[in-house]
Amino acid sequence: MNLTRRYFLKSSGALAVYCGVNPLNPYLLAEPGQQPVDVKKGKTLVVIFLRGGTDGLNLVVPHGDDHYYKVRKNIAIPKPGKNKGAIDLDGFFGLHPSAAPMAPLFEEGVFQALHAVGYDHNTRSHFEEQDVWETGVIGNTVQSDGWLNRHLQTSKGHGLIRALAIGDTLPRILHGKSPAYAVRGISDLSLPPSSLAKEGVFAALEHAYMPSDRNMARDGVELVHQTGTLTLEGVKLLEKIKAQPYQPNAEYPKDGFANKLKEAARLIKANIGLEVIEVDLGGWDTHNRQGGVEGTFANKVNILSESVKAFTQDLGSHLDDTLIMTLSDFGRTARENGSQGTDHGWANCLFMGGGPVKKLQDQQSKPVISEWPGLAPELLHQKRDLQHTTDFRDVLAEVVREHLGNPNLEKVLPGYEFQKLGLLTPS
Repeated sequence: MNLTRRYFLKSSGALAVYCGVNPLNPYLLAEPGQQPVDVKKGKTLVVIFLRGGTDGLNLVVPHGDDHYYKVRKNIAIPKPGKNKGAIDLDGFFGLHPSAAPMAPLFEEGVFQALHAVGYDHNTRSHFEEQDVWETGVIGNTVQSDGWLNRHLQTSKGHGLIRALAIGDTLPRILHGKSPAYAVRGISDLSLPPSSLAKEGVFAALEHAYMPSDRNMARDGVELVHQTGTLTLEGVKLLEKIKAQPYQPNAEYPKDGFANKLKEAARLIKANIGLEVIEVDLGGWDTHNRQGGVEGTFANKVNILSESVKAFTQDLGSHLDDTLIMTLSDFGRTARENGSQGTDHGWANCLFMGGGPVKKLQDQQSKPVISEWPGLAPELLHQKRDLQHTTDFRDVLAEVVREHLGNPNLEKVLPGYEFQKLGLLTPS
């Protein structure tokens, strides 16, 4: 079989690396004489993207807002203390009961929730809004790199593999000029076609990236060759990790998402200088029969909660230097629809957890951070959605600056003036 570069990069679910130059990108990051900053050593960011638009109002329940129960007569989560009620966090907000595995993390100050997060040009489109949250750019996502890739471009790391997605494809958040990897997992580094099984991934990579294609421009050949060399070295490093037996410090659920987090823990504990890990959990587009205490949404929340709980336990002391953050397309409508579900909405909640949160929680002890806008009809966006009171780019900026240690915010998240939120302690 003739394995071309195009085939390898597009077809291999085992491993892919993205390193492209887009001359049309309006945000040119490299300036003459500018030196990238050294990021903090040993810090890792784990981004969990909840694809489909998760219902933040039933995930972190505003049980102290009586209007919540007026707009959700069938799917509302009962108040704390009632049968299958919300797990109270601060007297006003509570967790969905299926998030019970994560409740101790909030009690211990390891996790916190941010509510009413969003921005003011939400289109309610899955594709457009995922692009916005992954690029950090409003209105020009087509030509923009992912904001995490721009972090890589404007900083220097401490390892061969700085950014990696665990899944079949590289997400938009990691697309850009700097190399980023996508792997199914440490245990699956071989190419899918059986005809390649004997040669393995090394021979396939060497063939795919040999700089002998005369149809390619000279600069393109050099770029591809450099990328291929980096890919090959990265695979060899992952193979070394694979060769070392791994016994997790927690029992993970028997689920694909949980297995991704187990692989993430294994990589973090290998101490290879990995700064960014991205994993997806889809299935949050609950237009029909979403359910309340039980149902489709509750099952998805349980998968998330059980997996995150095991992940934090497995990390052990490595959790001190790890920040876990959830993102999603958008929130859902405040009012349930006629199919006992919710439609594409506006503001949402997100989770942040790990050592940087714990340090701040020790001082402030706030399980939920929100300037709550309210759910009364006159307070809703377009009379249907939770308003946003925190811009998501302020959250991302704090993660980049305080946790990853990159002060180049005007390059990582261009075109925006930041408001300091005080979510994280500088680590």
